[in-house]
Amino acid sequence: MTKISINLLNYSTPWEEIKNCLEHVLSQDFDDFEVYYMENALPGKNNHVNEVKAEFGNNERLKVFDNRGNLGYAGGHNKFFKNTNSELLMVLNPDALLEPTFVSEIVKVFENPLVGATTGKMLKPGKTEQRKEILDGTGIIISKSRRGRERGQLEIDEWQYDSFRDIFGVSGTAAVFRKTALESVKILNDEYYDSDFFAYWEDLDLSWRMRLQGWQIQYMPSARVYHPRAVGASPGGLRRFATFVKHHRSFSLNIRRWNWRNHLFAIIKNDFGWNFWKAAPLIFIRELSMAMFITIFSFSTWSVLPEFFKLLPKMFIKRRIIQSRRKVSSKEMEKWFV
Repeated sequence: MTKISINLLNYSTPWEEIKNCLEHVLSQDFDDFEVYYMENALPGKNNHVNEVKAEFGNNERLKVFDNRGNLGYAGGHNKFFKNTNSELLMVLNPDALLEPTFVSEIVKVFENPLVGATTGKMLKPGKTEQRKEILDGTGIIISKSRRGRERGQLEIDEWQYDSFRDIFGVSGTAAVFRKTALESVKILNDEYYDSDFFAYWEDLDLSWRMRLQGWQIQYMPSARVYHPRAVGASPGGLRRFATFVKHHRSFSLNIRRWNWRNHLFAIIKNDFGWNFWKAAPLIFIRELSMAMFITIFSFSTWSVLPEFFKLLPKMFIKRRIIQSRRKVSSKEMEKWFV
């Protein structure tokens, strides 16, 4: 059985970026791995199956799959999780570039049998004028108001997070999962990532379910990957409000719709107990602020409401399954909401 399988899932990434990504993946200094290229785009629409086969078809590590339609981020990776039997399974964005030692470093985390998932140090391509590197993220953290975000995103990397290995969750950019951990948290029809999310916040949701099952999730700073990230934090945050509004409006309508809908679904499915009720005022204030922002600056986002209410009963069914299986208390979860 292969130690680690890596799934590169494409939908709209340009060929040169995919080629660069695959070259970095296939150049790992680790021996026991295989790579899946999975295509979500239709033929003629950013579908690069033929180019991948022509460029890399002779590499015995690579397997190519064409889904002949867009299964979404969640659906594509779920297909990979279900049909792959390696001990470790990795999801990788096609615009991410792994350092040659990424895999050999990341697998060290799983020497601890309690670790269910891990991620490495994500960095922005290029450097500042002072030759410093900029962080793209060091794992997902979540606030008391239930705002999930990438720890350290857009900060100068001065190794400030390298000693803090425990994190709430892993983003879908370059995350590695233990197969048994994924099997323990799947629900309904082989649903690892929530396929109803389609894209965005499915990584937070999966991490949350792992935490509820008692799995540890860690950050490995010596495993490094470069990632430009199209959808991330606004520079300066709310302190630069005009930039924040412009940044938010630059996202496509679908991204804005999925972002609002899915973060609520993650809370509905996974949150529970006294820890939730203590934080309820903060959660309410944040959600009210988001609703006001959307109404004033992004009203078209509300077109997602029919979808939201249509899926809501199904989310409560999933909640019952998740909550019936959880192994940790509300008090144990409280430390993750910072």
